[in-house]
Formats: sequence, structure tokens, C-alpha cells
Amino acid sequence: MEDYLKIKKIGEGTYGVVYKGRHKATGQIVAMKKIRLESEEEGVPSTAVREVSLLQELKHPNVVRLLDVLMQESRLYLIFEFLSMDLKKVLLHQK
Repeated sequence: MEDYLKIKKIGEGTYGVVYKGRHKATGQIVAMKKIRLESEEEGVPSTAVREVSLLQELKHPNVVRLLDVLMQESRLYLIFEFLSMDLKKVLLHQK
């Protein structure tokens, strides 16, 4: 996580929090999805493992790119390319 700087919280869901962040070396703006790991006995949630494995293989212009996967203490961070709007905002904006 030392390569990234959290800028602000942009969302929250069942499994964690999403932050807008910046890669310190390149200045690239990213989305940092922090996944809560409830206990070390349970490990990484199967939904997170599934998401990571699918996104690492999936390359499509209409799908957000997974840039990095990091572990810090009892947290898993998924680093994505940053998009200014989520799907809900895009659909509402088109009306």
C-alpha cells in the first residue's frame, strides 16, 4: 500500500469500502477497493477470490481493469482504473 495514497472515500458496499486514490510514482488516479477480512481463519472471501481471478483474465473496453492486488494486515485491496461515474450514474445521466 506504500505505492498508493488514499484521496477520499467514494463508496461502500457489503464487503468493504472504495476509495479514490493515486499511485505515488506515476500520479495515476485509481479506485482502491478495500475488502474486509473478518477473521484470518476464514481467509479471503470466495466472492473476492472469484472477482480477482475473473478480472485478471478479462480484458474488454467495457469492463473496468484490475491493476493490482495488495494485502495489508487483515485487508485485501483491489486496485482498479478509476472511472468518474458508476453504471447507475451513467444510466441516470442518459435520461
